[in-house]
Amino acid sequence: CICATQMLESMISNPLPTRAEMTDVANAVFDGADATMLSGETANGDFPADAVAIMARISQNAQASIDYSRHFNHIRRFTPKPLKSLEGVCSSAVKASIDMGAALVAVSTNRYEPVAMLAKYRPRCPIVVATTDAKLAALCNTVCGVWPLLLEEDPQGKTLARIKYFAQRMCLADLKPGDGQSDQIVSVSSVSGSMEKTNMLFRCVVVGDEAADLYEAKGAYSGVDTISLKSTKVSLQTVCEPLRRAVRKTKIVCTMGPKCWDEETLVNLMRAGMNVARFNFSHGDHEGHGAVMDRVRAVAARENPQLAVLLDTKGPEIRTAMLRDHKAIEIEAGQTVIVEAVGAAYTSFEGYKTDEETRIGLSYDKLCQSVKVGNRILIADGTISLRVEEILSGTELRALALNTKTLGERKNCNLPGVRVEIPVLTEKDIDDLVKFGCARQVDYVAASFVQTGEDVRFIRRVLDENGGEGIVIISKIENEEGLHNIDAILEESDGIMVARGDLGMEIPPEKVPLAQKALITKANIAGKFCICATQM
Repeated sequence: CICATQMLESMISNPLPTRAEMTDVANAVFDGADATMLSGETANGDFPADAVAIMARISQNAQASIDYSRHFNHIRRFTPKPLKSLEGVCSSAVKASIDMGAALVAVSTNRYEPVAMLAKYRPRCPIVVATTDAKLAALCNTVCGVWPLLLEEDPQGKTLARIKYFAQRMCLADLKPGDGQSDQIVSVSSVSGSMEKTNMLFRCVVVGDEAADLYEAKGAYSGVDTISLKSTKVSLQTVCEPLRRAVRKTKIVCTMGPKCWDEETLVNLMRAGMNVARFNFSHGDHEGHGAVMDRVRAVAARENPQLAVLLDTKGPEIRTAMLRDHKAIEIEAGQTVIVEAVGAAYTSFEGYKTDEETRIGLSYDKLCQSVKVGNRILIADGTISLRVEEILSGTELRALALNTKTLGERKNCNLPGVRVEIPVLTEKDIDDLVKFGCARQVDYVAASFVQTGEDVRFIRRVLDENGGEGIVIISKIENEEGLHNIDAILEESDGIMVARGDLGMEIPPEKVPLAQKALITKANIAGKFCICATQM
């Protein structure tokens, strides 16, 4: 699960985030998000590298407070039984790693399934994935707690030594005798030893000194030292003292934009902790995105070869039409507004305000068939609110303005609680996926406004029929219909994104934190990654 949008939004113009934003990021980690995403903070902000570094620090400190035993039991309890054999093996391996305080969980595989199953149960320690598959290594960038070790060839019996060296070099574990830290590694591999198999066995391998600080069993932690308890253990010592080992497991997605697409800033972002580069196709063209992607991949080849790239579709959207003489009009609270469904003609239709009436157009041609009296029409990120008073015809309705605000041309529009009958992929989206995403073999596609499982299957067909079989689909949950159908969407998707910006327009804003917790929990239990986004 990726948590996205408006996560640290104040850092677009300020060097430090607000307290609410910092708490928000920490809560996304507590909730179980695999990654958190920065949008305008890196694409257009004045402090892009600082935003990444601060998000990394918040994630590290939040993860130090998670009660992994409780988290494991929670996931295990709500996962349907009986478990498939692979999931049973992986969950048992994670349970063993938690119980013994292991230093690492290591898996040798070229398949995604065992990686997803190990990450689903959230071991306290890092997961190192030894693989010869570059695609799998890139996909690890959105999975919580996973570090890819890309090998040129199967080391045939020497994998564990390579993993140990990698863990020490990446500061994931010391693995030094006599330092009072666990040196135990839970190694997961296939019965045959082949990286291609998914029938796994697990074994505990002791590397160096045994777990010196675990010889004596410890009881439950004291409630006096606990200031928060929800799959977390936060003591005053945790708050007041530096972390002994701060290993960040939550991944960071960064949106590419004018403020960060020069080579120097890209290097800084990667060194600060960027795992995935997001390309927002609501803006720009193929030529411009292609030039930036070439630069990103060139820098990544030196700084972080496993860096992944994500194409975020513009998606279906509703916009207001043009205005007479291109002049903005004043919408006044209490006035009547005639709203006309003009469909594709919204780029030529001209709204107006006269002494007799105010008339505006919307690009959604089924507006009058979809809404009913009492529904709200939110325009320009919710800054203008209209209430439907009467359906006048198949293309016109009468609405009441609930506030005063100036309206410009081609502003975005949301219809809270209304099922919008627009295909999940527009002609532009399909062109972007085929001619850019598949042609350039991006790692992820984040599909906007996914409402049903069939939406995801359609996207999968478009990708598969155009050479994008290996592209991972992230379904963005942005409206009430997507919430209602989340189980079917999760079943068809590789991961989801909690897109809190538009979601906050479609459902009451105070419900967004509840939706975030529910969506991340569902993704965790389903074993699908989740990105938390917007105003991080």
